[in-house]
Amino acid sequence: VPPESYGNLLQHFTGSKDHNVALRERAVKDGLSVSEYSITVVESGDELRYGSEAEVYERLGYQFIPPELRENAGELEAARKGELPKLVELADIKGELHCHSTWSDGRHTLEQMALAVRERGYSYMAITDHPRGTLAEQDLEVDQLNERLKPFRILKGIEVNIRVDGSLSLPDGELAVRDWVIASLHGAFDRNPTERVLAAMDNPHVDCIGHLTARKINIRPPAEIDFESVVPRAVETGTFLEINSQPNRLDLRDTHARLAGEAGVKVAVNTDAHELRALQHVEMGVAQARRAWLTKDQVLNTRTWPQIEKLLK
Repeated sequence: VPPESYGNLLQHFTGSKDHNVALRERAVKDGLSVSEYSITVVESGDELRYGSEAEVYERLGYQFIPPELRENAGELEAARKGELPKLVELADIKGELHCHSTWSDGRHTLEQMALAVRERGYSYMAITDHPRGTLAEQDLEVDQLNERLKPFRILKGIEVNIRVDGSLSLPDGELAVRDWVIASLHGAFDRNPTERVLAAMDNPHVDCIGHLTARKINIRPPAEIDFESVVPRAVETGTFLEINSQPNRLDLRDTHARLAGEAGVKVAVNTDAHELRALQHVEMGVAQARRAWLTKDQVLNTRTWPQIEKLLK
């Protein structure tokens, strides 16, 4: 393929198929024929070749459409009107709100996790270990590290289980003193999962629901969550939802995250990292957020921690 056709080729093979079919059908109405090599003006036979995708979309009458949005899910209509949102970017993320250490099932110490998160340029990290015994010793280490690492801040978080009856695996008194509380399904996924999540959101100390459907791609199907019930309850209770960036989770899925964002629910892009290298999975989480049409404002942890505190219940 000649360099002057690279934009045509890249647009074609980026897809998706549904996006390209719709794009070509509209082009036909405008007297154009689109292929991976060129745009042909049918009446004159002129072949128009472009070195960039942006030029291809401009000639076809569209605002540039980011690859993550090319699903024929309204992006062509929005781009025709110049109304596509400015999507969130990796550089917008300011903190990590879901990670683990050797205080529970993580592979690296709290200090190692904190230093790695700080090295990414973040200003805060919520350590959300699963509750195992007393939290006093971990809290003491958090205080000591915060004194050493300031202005970087480690938040005293927790990830609690949502039990079968909808109760949580720690009493309210202990949750009330945590900076950040995530509630997640970790078992009995076929037993009233929607009702359990709704009950967790009603708890005034729960800030965020982690990996909502608990899916593990190619391992475990998602729990049958009634998302149309979850979103309005999240709005009503001021509970955040999460895009879990683990490659085998990516939960929320893109369509659910888009619906949440449109309803006004802030979505946290978290790694759920249990080891240092998993912190890089934020890139996949941001990509998922972009597929969901989410902007910087719709993603919770594009804010500083003081800004997030003002949004808590």
